Amino acid sequence: MKLNPLRIGITLALSAAAINLVCAAAVYLFPEATIGFVNAWVHGLNLSIIISDKPWALGGVVYGLFGVTLTGFLGGALFAVCYNLTGRCSGGCHE
Repeated sequence: MKLNPLRIGITLALSAAAINLVCAAAVYLFPEATIGFVNAWVHGLNLSIIISDKPWALGGVVYGLFGVTLTGFLGGALFAVCYNLTGRCSGGCHE
């Protein structure tokens, strides 16, 4: 089975964008709780020092959303291309 790089890229881009928007909303609504939740992922690092009283800028959120979406698309497309190549090279494809 071959994967469509465009379809996989778009799928990962949309998934990354959705996660990014949920994260942005969580940080906006519950900054301390969100930092506490993420602290559990980083094995003892104290991320609470990054909480800022700087006002949110919509441009920053949009810029971050664009970056994570583009990275998701490129990562998904590259994954599909590599998947297709390794299947062909290892004899795993039954075409």
